[in-house]
Parts: sequence; structure tokens; C-alpha cells
Amino acid sequence: MENTIPFLKVSGDYREVGQQIGEKMRPMLKRVLSWMHSSLPPGVTWDDMLLKGRICLAHSQSVYPHFVEELEGIAEGADLPFEEVFLGICEELWEPAAWQSGRDLPLLRGCTDFAARGPATADGSTLIAHTNDTSPEFEDHLAVLQVQAGDDPEFLGVTIGGLGFSAGFNAAGISMTGNAVSCRDIRPGVPRLLIARAILAAKRLGEAMDACLLPMRASNYNNIIADPHGEIYCMEGSATDCEPIYIERNIMAHTNHYLSWPMRPFEANPHRIGNSILRYYRARRLLRENYGKISPALLQKILADHANYPASICKHDGSSVTVFSIIINLNELKAWIGRGRPCQTQYFEYKLEPWSAE
Repeated sequence: MENTIPFLKVSGDYREVGQQIGEKMRPMLKRVLSWMHSSLPPGVTWDDMLLKGRICLAHSQSVYPHFVEELEGIAEGADLPFEEVFLGICEELWEPAAWQSGRDLPLLRGCTDFAARGPATADGSTLIAHTNDTSPEFEDHLAVLQVQAGDDPEFLGVTIGGLGFSAGFNAAGISMTGNAVSCRDIRPGVPRLLIARAILAAKRLGEAMDACLLPMRASNYNNIIADPHGEIYCMEGSATDCEPIYIERNIMAHTNHYLSWPMRPFEANPHRIGNSILRYYRARRLLRENYGKISPALLQKILADHANYPASICKHDGSSVTVFSIIINLNELKAWIGRGRPCQTQYFEYKLEPWSAE
């Protein structure tokens, strides 16, 4: 049975785009905000969250006022308090490290990423694939948004409740996927989900890299950024440092722990990364074994891999499951997106028209 993710196409200036998202996604947004209220970190009050959110907002307004305006539009369209909507993209504030807590909790979010280019692929194209692993209830809050905001390239992204984007690509051929990493230096600053939003607005790869290196960030993901020329980087980041890792031998994989030596001291939970290590080496092996044959269809099969089931690449574990997966061909500006576990889903194709600066 078909089980598509709800799709919404919006366009206009940043506020208009936000208003359309807020109006159409009001029920999802209300559920996400309700979850936020009921899932506070240990010992933290809602007032504590709002106070740190205001500091993050001040930083964000100074760097990305247009994206803040988009969020204001979302709050207006959904008829919800702006402070709470903005707090919804301050994802890092729900982590104990943001509060210097001694609690050592595992991350619910996962994700496995694959990249291949040139000789590694069946037709020489640049391919990116991503599984998004998080709490299973968030599968009901998914949406695919096709967004034309201001003069930016149109982009296609997958969102949870309309608050931030987990993966996507734009009409300039820039893709954004990646992995949550548990950094120990979280601080008030620009939320990492706004950095992801800036990557999707990039007109060239250098702009995407600049977003990952933003000095005023609150934390960071391992952002995987790529372009149609096969230039692919893992930007392993924390709040205060970032190590770019360039693709080697035309393949790349990443999961949820730091790989580079400069970033390993930032690992907040170094004894809780076993599953991430297993998925990383399994992903590397699958890419090597299929070198020269990698295609979107083959990646669909790879994403459904069950080695170490249920905590596999296709993750079925109770606390963290694969809620969606995406495969992107940057040369054709196409993506295939499937809801739920890759072994059970049907992938649907999405396409963008090329962007021109003229």
C-alpha cells in the first residue's frame, strides 16, 4: 500500500513562505510543540528553555534575519507563539550537554549516510543516500516541502513538523544530509537547524561550507554537503570546531560518531557509539563491494540492510527507528524518498528544475 509523506509546495518572500507552511502544517506543529513541553531535559524548566532560546534568537537575528522572518511567518500561519516556534528549531537545547548536566544519555537520533561519485557509480553521477533515525512517533510528523523563498534556489527538503530540515537538495545542485553527533561544547548561538536551512539556500558549495563554519553556532551536525561535480565533504562539527573530511576513492560513509582525530575529544558519549561504529563500517563495506555498480535502485537495497538487526542501517529498534530515507542524484536534480523502514517502503520520485542566476 502506498504510504507517501505529505507534500507541500510553497513560494514567496521568506515571511510568505513561512505563513504558508504554518497554515498548512498547523496540526503537526501543535503536536511537536506539545512534545517539546513534555520532554524537557532533567532538571530544566520551560522558562529555562525560553531564556536560552532568546539568546539563540539574538544570535540568529544577527546572522540570518531572513530565516528568522520565515519562522515568524510559520508562527503567524499556525497561530502559535513565535518564541515557542523558534525554540522548536533549537534542537540542541534538549541535550544534557547544553545544560552542563552530568547525565550521560544516548542520542535517540541516528542516521547513516552514503555518497558515491564518478567511477564508483553505474553512470558516473554523484549520488547521496541518507537514512533518518529518530523516535518512532515523529514518523507521523513528516512532510516533504518544495520551497522557493525570495531569490534563493528552489529546494526540496524533508522536515519534522515544518521546523527545520533533516535532508534535501536545491536547484543549484547543492545537497544537505548528515548525522547527529553528540558534542560536549553546546552553547547559546545559532541553532544547527538554521545552519542546515542556510545550506539548502546555498548557490554554490562554498556558501554551504561557510554555513557549516559559522563562528556563532550553538552546536553542529556532521553536515554532508555535495555538488554535481562530485565535490563531497563531511563537515564534522561541534559548537567551537569543525573538521572538513573530503571524499576518498570516490565513496564516503558516515554515521553518528566523530571520525577525525581533531574532533574526537568533542565526543560527549564516547562509550555509547558502538552501534554507530558498526553501521559506519558496514556502510563502507557495502559501498566497496558494489563499487562501479552503485545506482539509485541499488542504494534502495543497501539502505534496507539488516546486519546487526534491529539496530541496523535499516533500523527497527524500539527507541530509534528509520522514519524516512532519501536518495539524491545531483546531476539529474532528482530524489527518491520513502517513509518508514527502507525494507518496507515504496520510494517516490521528486525533481527540481535547474536554477539559473539570471
